Order: sequence, then C-alpha cells, then structure tokens
Amino acid sequence: MADERDRQTTNIYDRYELHTTAEKFYLEPQDQDGGPQSHSHMQIDRITGEMRLANSADEPILAQTEKRTIYGIVGIVRLVAGPYLLVITKSRLVGHINGHAIWQIERTDAIPYSRTTLHLVVTKSRLVGHINGHAIWQIERTDAIPYSRTTLHLTEKQVWYNRHFLEMIQLVLATEGFYYSTTYDLTHTLQRLENTTPEFRHMPMHERADERFVWNRHVCAEISMQPELYRYALPIIHGFVGIRRCHLGQHNFQLTIISRRSVYRAGTRFYMRGVNLEGHSANFIETEQIVEYDRPGGVVPAPQHERFLTAFVQTRGSIPLLWSQRPNLRWQPVPMMRPTDDQLAAFVRHMNSQRLIYNGTHVLVSLINQKGREKSIGSELARVVLQASLEGVKYVPFDFHKECRALNWDRLSVLKEQLRPDLLLFGFFGSRVSRSDEGRVQTGFFRTNCMDCLDRTNVVQSLLAKESLGEQLRWLGLIGPNDSLDQFSDFSSVFKHLWADNGDECSKQYAGTGALKADFTRLGRRTYSGAVWDGVNAITRYFRNNFFDGYRQDAIDLFLGNFRVDVDNLPSTLEATIMSLDWHGGVLLCAIVAGAMTLLCVLVAVENAATYALFWMVVFVVLLAVIVLNGEEFVNLPKLKID
Repeated sequence: MADERDRQTTNIYDRYELHTTAEKFYLEPQDQDGGPQSHSHMQIDRITGEMRLANSADEPILAQTEKRTIYGIVGIVRLVAGPYLLVITKSRLVGHINGHAIWQIERTDAIPYSRTTLHLVVTKSRLVGHINGHAIWQIERTDAIPYSRTTLHLTEKQVWYNRHFLEMIQLVLATEGFYYSTTYDLTHTLQRLENTTPEFRHMPMHERADERFVWNRHVCAEISMQPELYRYALPIIHGFVGIRRCHLGQHNFQLTIISRRSVYRAGTRFYMRGVNLEGHSANFIETEQIVEYDRPGGVVPAPQHERFLTAFVQTRGSIPLLWSQRPNLRWQPVPMMRPTDDQLAAFVRHMNSQRLIYNGTHVLVSLINQKGREKSIGSELARVVLQASLEGVKYVPFDFHKECRALNWDRLSVLKEQLRPDLLLFGFFGSRVSRSDEGRVQTGFFRTNCMDCLDRTNVVQSLLAKESLGEQLRWLGLIGPNDSLDQFSDFSSVFKHLWADNGDECSKQYAGTGALKADFTRLGRRTYSGAVWDGVNAITRYFRNNFFDGYRQDAIDLFLGNFRVDVDNLPSTLEATIMSLDWHGGVLLCAIVAGAMTLLCVLVAVENAATYALFWMVVFVVLLAVIVLNGEEFVNLPKLKID
C-alpha cells in the first residue's frame, strides 16, 4: 500500500532502479540523488504476470539482483514468446512549460518476462543401499524444467514471428518524436486545462489524459487498470515539442510549439488517408503555440515575477472524406473516392466531433489543386460542405500550387488577408496565472489540409501562427500596436526555424522524410537550393512509400493495439521488404541486373558491346513494363491489418 507521501500528488515517478531476478521485476522509485523516493515499490511477477504495489519495509528488495536505472515505463506488450516490459533507458530534457520539465525519449529497451532459468530435477535414481539405516541413492536421469514458457520451447516459426514482432515494436519506439512529462499533462491544451475542475486536475495523469494523443495507451493498459499503480502509468505523446528562449528588445519570453499526433487512423502516407465512418481523420495533429512571459513586478511580491501564458491552437488532418490513395509504383497514385452517399455522413460526423471537442467555429482551409488528380477530391469536398451546411463551419479553398507557381510565394499574402478577419475574431487563449479570471479564450479554430497535410499545410500554419503571435505579444505589451515581428530579425529567425523543425518532424513520422518547401518556413522565401533539396526528399519518399511503408504501417498497428498477437493464428506472410523469394522479388532482382548489365555494356569497350547493350536494354524494358503494369503487387503492403 502506498504511503501518505505518495497519495498527496498525482505526479509520476521520473526515475527508477529496476531490479531483476529470475522470478520478478522490482521497480523502485528514486530521487535525483539515487535514494528511495517512496516507501513502496512496484513488483511484476515474471511467471504469472501479476503486478502489485509492495511496502518496501514489509517486502524488502533482494540484495542479489541485476540493477539498472530507467526513466519511465512505456508499457507491456504481449508477443509470441510472452510479455515484454518496455522501459525508457535514456531521455533528453527539452525544456520547461510553466515550470514543468518536458522530456524526449531517446532510447528504450524491451525486456522479456521469459528467461532461460530452469529447475533441474531428478527423474530416475537407483538405490545403492543403506548406511546405518539411511537410504543412499545414485542419480541416473535428470531433466531441466523451465519456470515458464521460453523461446527455447517455441517452434522455429514462432521464434521467427516473435523476432519480427519485437523488431516492429522497436522500430516504432526508435522513431523520433515521443515526449512525456511526469508533472504536466501534455495531452491537453492550456485552454482545456484552464477550464477543468479541481477534481479533474487531481485525477491520476493517465485517467485525465486525452486518449486521442496517448500513444502508449494500449501497452500501458495493464498498469493503468490497477489504481494503486497510478504513479507508474506514464502517458506519452507522439509529434513534436520545441521550446526556445526568445528576446524582443528588453523583453525575454519563451516560445513553445507542441504538436500532438492522434492515435486514431495513425499510420503512413499512402496507407492512411481521409476519414473513416466514425469520423476519425488520418494524420490528425493538434498544434499549440504557447508564449510564457514573466512580467517584472505586478501583484506578486519581489523578487518574483508575474507570469502570463498565451496559446494559439490549430489543427491539421487528412481531407475529411472517404478516400484512399494506395501506392502502385506511380509517382502520384490516383485518389479513389467512396460512393457519394457515404461522404456526407462521414464529413458531418468528423466536423461535429471537432466542434464538440474544441467548442468553437471551424474554418476549413483546403490547399489542394483545383485541377489534375486532386481536382475530384476538391470538388467533392466543396459539394459536401455545401450540402452539410453546418453551423459554425466555414470553407476556404486556396489552390496553393497555382497561386504560388514559379516560386511566386508572395501570393500567400492573399490567403493571409482572407483569413485575417477570422483570426482576429477567434483570438487566442490568455491567462494571468495569479488572476485566472483575467484572461481570454480562443473561440474558433483553423483546420488546414493539403493532400498529405505536411508541406503546404505547414507553410500556411506557420503564417497563421505568426499572425496570432503578433496579437499575443501586443496583448502582453511586448510590442507596439504598429510593430511587425519582421522588425526583429533575430527573433524572426528563431520563430521560422522552430516552425520548420515542427514541420520536418511531423513529415518524417508520416511520409518518411523532412518537409518539402521547408526553405520558405525557415527563410521566409523560396530558394533554388531548397527546390533541389525538395526533389531529393520527393525521390526518397517515393522509395520509402512504395517499398517500406507497409511494414511501417504494420509496426504502428501492432504498437497501438490495432492488431493483437494470437499465437494460434499468426499471419501467413510478414516480409519487411519486397525482396522476398516469391516471383515479385525475382522479377525486381532480374530488372536490377538487366539495368546494371545495360549500363556496363555501354561503359565497357568490348566486341559486340552494342549488341549486348541492346539485348539487356530490351530485357530491362520488358521487366520494367511487367513491374509497372502490376505495380500494386510489387509495393510493400501491410500484412497485419487491412484498413
């Protein structure tokens, strides 16, 4: 049972000594000096899987244990060989939000419950005789009996699947962009937290967290279900957190960006598009821009300062219709739409949920092309918005590529001026910490999308954030009514780079590369070198999206619990890449060889080189045609869960 000191806080322990024996894991909370932080500790039985809180005085931890320091529990995942304990072994301090430390996960470990410790037992012995009436026996046969199932007792197939499932979990956790705080609820915006009751704020962190953004909710479920272990259940978000100290003249303040990626319809670029019938959107991210300013003096006695907090929230998400865009080796696959009868219901369900969650007007900013392969989706979105005619929902289309063609990005000012009245009307959240009744609320929200909700979206979101930031700084008295942020070149550079970092991180998680058009976000203008780098990233995306993202989608589904491991019903195929031993891999390999031989015959001067080159070129073209015509069969498809 927890002691009184434990019950006085909902904070989560931020450091543990993990003791490991053959039978149990012991997780002992520690302070920064390495001493015990609590009179109790968590025990996990490696045989039965039972977890409980134990009093350290009544049940002291054994002296002979393997010890290591960890910084949090991600959760427990059950694979073919049994459960694995997922722990944080290294994290980096990003900064502080209103005095609360924010950490980024840098390294994790998956520790199996099963092990090779065995019971050695005598199964046959022979009576030698007696000495003074005491029987003497000779051992003839023994056996080694495991405490529980281990990988030694799995079939070769099960060992293979267990290894691949474990690699999937490790792939997800190795992705950059996992953040946590042991004292601050990263899943909620400042405005939501301000409007909660004292009872809500005293709930355990995992109970009050917004489940849309808790990426370890599935793997942490076993811990969360036991109320006494609430200080061990650590909510983790996926996305981006960037914190910078800024200077404007004589004023110092902190600028923070938090991007929270939703767990619903989470996945990769071409395998997660649109919304589903429940209204959940693919690639949905809530981005909050926070300003912290400590004003000297005020109502707080010196030498302390009076703290002000402001925040501006906007969202991005895949076009809120039922559509897909499966990879098929084409540079841009043609989007496929569901029947129009289903579109209205899905759109209305999504927008109603957004209005319910955010409690305000929504402006849908659509940046997709009004011609080509994107036109059909844009036309359908316009039709559905008009048909739905939802109160508090406004639609603003802007053909980004048409307006900004030939690096003419000054045209973005047209969109900015079009949205500015709504931005001023919506306002922002503002709070005077010492007087919570003297504040402001944000009454409307911008939901921006392009096809990927990455490159064009990040550019426009940064423009809106900059406009809002100017209003926030004027409210705080840091700049004058006619001042522009562009006047402050040093701060302007910090702002642009922070938003570019946010765009890169969100892009890597969804598309596999940094954001395109990032030079505009970083520098405020398009450059030719930036255009060249965009080309490199676009080619990288093509190969990742076609040949690797099916496996990555499987990994995400496994981690989030969208697919559950069933030892008796394992999936029939689970390749990491297309280079398998079936005919697809054979054709691809032959095409690579034919292409290489063609190039070799052209470069090397040998007799009949032209004839050989022509032969290999014909072979290459034929094989390439086979691959292109059967593109959907050559891409790396998800194997665990079909959306």
